[in-house]
Amino acid sequence: MVHSMTNDCKDLQEKILKLKKERKALILAHNYQIIEIQEIADFVGDSLQLARKSAEVHGYEMIIFAGVKFMAEMAAILSPDVPVYIPDPNALCPLASYIDAEKIRQKKREYPGVPVVVYVNTTAEAKSEADYICTSGSAVEVVESLGVDRVIFGPDANLAEYVRSHTNVEIIDIDQRGHCYVHNMFDLNMLIELKEKYPDAVAIAHPECLIEVQEAADLVGSTGMMVRTVAESDAKVFIIATEMGLLHQLQKHHPDKKIIPMYEGAVCRQMKKHTLEKLLDVLENLPSENIVTVPDQYAPHIRGILERMNKVKGQGPAVAIEAES
Repeated sequence: MVHSMTNDCKDLQEKILKLKKERKALILAHNYQIIEIQEIADFVGDSLQLARKSAEVHGYEMIIFAGVKFMAEMAAILSPDVPVYIPDPNALCPLASYIDAEKIRQKKREYPGVPVVVYVNTTAEAKSEADYICTSGSAVEVVESLGVDRVIFGPDANLAEYVRSHTNVEIIDIDQRGHCYVHNMFDLNMLIELKEKYPDAVAIAHPECLIEVQEAADLVGSTGMMVRTVAESDAKVFIIATEMGLLHQLQKHHPDKKIIPMYEGAVCRQMKKHTLEKLLDVLENLPSENIVTVPDQYAPHIRGILERMNKVKGQGPAVAIEAES
């Protein structure tokens, strides 16, 4: 995964970094962003890490969130006094679209009194009907911490299956079809072939992967967990089952280690809607249509459960990659 950068990219990055300082802008980028955006971001991380960082806005006058819209919504909720811009307002998460507030209300009517845990990959509207929010790294712990026999859960059916396999709690799917199309690209044969080719490799799968891929992997965890594992492990070869943006990041920061994608076609088209040109346009023109807002009736409830999520035991501090400037 050798990555080369054109002079045009470097020029755009320099313009962005200059304007970023003038505007007092905080740039947050998800692990799945193109490497050119990751390199000029103030912080790069997973959903939980970025949610935490979006609440630390002292001295900043704007946030630019290079991720899908539900992530920018979280930043807007946690930093209500600072405008949150998204480079491309049409960057939406297909997984999040599987559930909405009405689907959750319907499940609540079917299972009165059963707590609702939604994956962070949901819209603000859906979160407004939830009792708890979890990340891929905290799902098991959140569910177990409730001390109940069953929970309503969604939207990711593969993550729900992961929780089932690690707890004795009955998991009621909000929508059994819910999935991330990128993580569903990985299949067991891909992993078997790569393990035969690289027998000493550590295989890490995201819990949005199919359950048979998870079971065959050596480790299962969030992108934040993958970053920490590659950094801290003595292993030299890793097979990674997640979106390619993270693999470019891992290889760049660990040139002494071999990072092998389980499937090179695992690319989120929504995340890749963001470009340096769009990011620069936000800094230059402050387009109002790029500001992400959350209705006032949703924000207080969601802020409360997001803050609760951020304090889940065992999630550790955010892993931040400093911008190169």
